[in-house]
Amino acid sequence: MFNTLAYLAPILLVGALVLGSRLPLLYAGGAGLLATLLAAALTQQDYWLLVWTELLQGAWLALLSGAMVLGGLIFHHTLGSSSGSTDTAPRRPHLHAFVICFIAAPVVESAIGFGVGFAVAIGGLLRLGIAPLHAAVLSLASQMLVPWGALGIGTLIGASLVHLPLQGFGFHSALVIAPSLLVMLAWFWRGLDLSGVTGDRRDKFSELALLLALIGLLIAANYAGIVDAAGLLATAPLLALLHWRDALAGRVAWRLVLPYGLLLGLLLFTRLLPGIAAAMQAVLVWRPFPDMPAFPLLHYAGTLLLFAALITLALQGGLARLPAIVTQSWRGGRLSIGATLLFLIMARLYAGSGMAAELAAQWNGFAGSLAPLGTPLFSGLAGLLTGSNTASNSLMLPIQVALAEQSGMPVLWLAGLQNTTGSLINSLFPGKLALACAFAGIPGQERAVLRASLGYGGLMLVSAMLVALLILLLNA
Repeated sequence: MFNTLAYLAPILLVGALVLGSRLPLLYAGGAGLLATLLAAALTQQDYWLLVWTELLQGAWLALLSGAMVLGGLIFHHTLGSSSGSTDTAPRRPHLHAFVICFIAAPVVESAIGFGVGFAVAIGGLLRLGIAPLHAAVLSLASQMLVPWGALGIGTLIGASLVHLPLQGFGFHSALVIAPSLLVMLAWFWRGLDLSGVTGDRRDKFSELALLLALIGLLIAANYAGIVDAAGLLATAPLLALLHWRDALAGRVAWRLVLPYGLLLGLLLFTRLLPGIAAAMQAVLVWRPFPDMPAFPLLHYAGTLLLFAALITLALQGGLARLPAIVTQSWRGGRLSIGATLLFLIMARLYAGSGMAAELAAQWNGFAGSLAPLGTPLFSGLAGLLTGSNTASNSLMLPIQVALAEQSGMPVLWLAGLQNTTGSLINSLFPGKLALACAFAGIPGQERAVLRASLGYGGLMLVSAMLVALLILLLNA
């Protein structure tokens, strides 16, 4: 019993520091890591070998994640702050709001991550005349593809952390998230009604058809193994179709379309052509650990983000801006990169020491055959505490995988549920709500936005619980 409480203590400590103090996530992660180091001393392991092994492997995963974050931020700052939108009132404001939050913002989030999709969603909603608080709440939909945000880095790191096949992990995540996206659409419609933007049956039929197409593209891309570009492949074609068919009243500036087109073209070129993909994965490869993912420099998605940014700067004649952009990106991302490093080392210690397996065994013993129903709750808690898909998976995925293995449940299904539920709930992380409030021009109103968003959080948890119940019944 004492050991179980000791193994739980680091997770509880992180939760208390995040929810009960104003400490940045970096400091909460540091305290959690120190507590994990103390708890690991109680396990039957060669302590110093365990610590050095997991520290190095966690740092390697953090390098892969951090390089992606920096690449995304450099790409983002290359584009500048202009939205490229016009002030022309859209002919179908309900459809326009849907496209902004469910397609346009997720395109940006899929490419860049870091909550940048909030800026696109909130800016578009404010131009429709929606009140700032309502715009901040509705913008939560912009984060719906976080498992594939920043070119799927959280899913990639999660698969590497617990040695899951990336294609299977991404595919099951896409299947599991589909019901929640449909529930999210109903919640979004209700929110638009409350904000004064009403739609007719034609609007809602169009939006449902677009969302079903998005889900189909998402599942297909993951099934094909293109996990890192799956978010872009699910959204960018739909946005292009709507743009060229003039479904929206305004036009998107070419200077904004071009960088995303370049990025998508680079991704497809390096993923869909087998000869090219194999050649790029074999050149300039760094693999310090045989059971960890390699760093193929030319094939790495973060490198492609950097290439797209450099090409864009060259076409704009702005290569001289690159040093300032790199500095700005590092300043904006260093705390996130540091927190991710701490959480990944913490996760590696949980998995390598056996603490994750022991906690899963204790939960199995308490909940019995219903133990898998706890997966959405634990996932949601991890997402709420960390605000990051990578950190959420780091904190809970080792425990979820151990739970699946001990209960005889399909590992990929429960892992996919962890990946998606944590991502959907992490939008309510205080730091992300602060970001949304800043974009909406209502700084300091995070608590009001949180209160207005509780319905969203509850619906996402309920839909995930129903998926968990279905998985349980099908595998009984």
